[in-house]
Amino acid sequence: MTGQDAVRLIRILPECRVLVVGDLMLDEYRRGHVERISPEAPVPILNVVGRDATLGGAGNVVRNLRSLHVNVTVVGVLGEDGTGERILDVLGELGVKGNGVVRDARRVSTRKVRYVSLEHGQQVFRADEETTQEVSGQVEEEIIRQVREKAANAQVILCSDYLKGVLTARVLKAAFEAGRERNVPVIVAPKDTEARKYEGASILMPNLKELSRLVGTAVDGDAWLTGSAGCLTRRLGLEALLVTRGSDGMTLFEPGESRLRRVDIPTVARKIYDVTGAGDTALAAFAAGIAAGATREAAAHLANVAAGVVVGKHGTAVVTAKEILEHVVESESEALGTREVPGMLRSVVGR
Repeated sequence: MTGQDAVRLIRILPECRVLVVGDLMLDEYRRGHVERISPEAPVPILNVVGRDATLGGAGNVVRNLRSLHVNVTVVGVLGEDGTGERILDVLGELGVKGNGVVRDARRVSTRKVRYVSLEHGQQVFRADEETTQEVSGQVEEEIIRQVREKAANAQVILCSDYLKGVLTARVLKAAFEAGRERNVPVIVAPKDTEARKYEGASILMPNLKELSRLVGTAVDGDAWLTGSAGCLTRRLGLEALLVTRGSDGMTLFEPGESRLRRVDIPTVARKIYDVTGAGDTALAAFAAGIAAGATREAAAHLANVAAGVVVGKHGTAVVTAKEILEHVVESESEALGTREVPGMLRSVVGR
């Protein structure tokens, strides 16, 4: 991806519309000092001195899309509780309406509280509150109704599955049907091991572990990757499969008339501090690129750059359009053996 390509795409993003359907969560962090062991049990005592919270799961995909200035509509389910209210408040602060979110008094909104030692920079303990069983009955019907209604204004439908109950087989089927009716691509980040659940999607975007679970065989080298991708694309009738491969970047597979087209995209990460949430960032950037009219290959390059930037940050972070441009321009300048930023890009990246 050249700097000019990135500029053209990013300038279109504020006009793009993505519908996100999936599991909304609240990621809460409580940070403090470990100074002694509890006299009551052999566990450390964390003296909490600070706390913060952010959206997780499908909510983190929403955060990344909004950071790229994409217009987002969200459909999900929350309990009638304080965590649910807080998630809706954060969505509102991002400029995302919560009128597609269904409330269910019988459910507990997902909240993950991480206790982090400042001395060691790592988790000491994590506490989860959630309901994970699949939605059913009237709640499922209302989610399906919201998907069909909100899909009317979307350029891409993005399903972010964290197995917390929203993306049932019927909800996914409704999303796939809405996409076909409106000629809108449906991109799915899969977590389930049941591949047939995702039959009807346009594009599947798993990591290697998720791909392994979908095909039912262990990760086993390059030939395994191509064979598994070919098997899954044929079995599910996919238009494309984009596999995220960690430090090896990404690989895009597109079925052709005679053979499977494979495009390997090496990672562009220059430093890796934290891979938390990088998959959500890649998913959001890929969907944004597709919504902007990019080819799947160009959108995959955009996603790869976005992931490469975000792993250089600590914690669950997001990437901005400016950061993507800066990364692309710097890489292009280095390839040309110059530090000079091309004139048409200078005003965009502020140099």
